[in-house]
Amino acid sequence: MGGRLAMMELEKRYSPAVELRPVDANNWYDCSQLEVTEEQRGVFPVPIVYWLAESAYCGFAPLAVYASEELVGFAAYAVDPDDGSYWIMAFMIDGGHQGRGFGRAGMKELIRLIRETHGCDRIRLGHRPGNETAARLYASLGFEEVDACDREIVRELRF
Repeated sequence: MGGRLAMMELEKRYSPAVELRPVDANNWYDCSQLEVTEEQRGVFPVPIVYWLAESAYCGFAPLAVYASEELVGFAAYAVDPDDGSYWIMAFMIDGGHQGRGFGRAGMKELIRLIRETHGCDRIRLGHRPGNETAARLYASLGFEEVDACDREIVRELRF
């Protein structure tokens, strides 16, 4: 157990600080310019402008991921009106900012925000079967696979 605690402390100390801010009139265009790498377009094919439109018309909460004052990513979450479960609808770090810990830090902050704001006991998300990077990240944060089909793997984090 001591080794695990030491690793957690190191991770906390060396993880980049990120902040989630609402997407608004001042940052929506910059968010729309975020892109995954060319190689990732097959597993994250939808541009951010799509998620911004979904957010405007479907009640998603769009968030910009900042490291200091630099925009590095985008997230959106929503509540399922049928069963009250919370879903992370989109999460991405711009291709030019990947590999520096922003994904893990941003996802941890998003989980904290949803949990503390809404008091939910679980969060769900989905990803494409070929998105191994996302699968590893989500599994490492405690998301367990609960459903799968040809187009999507659904994972759930329980508190």
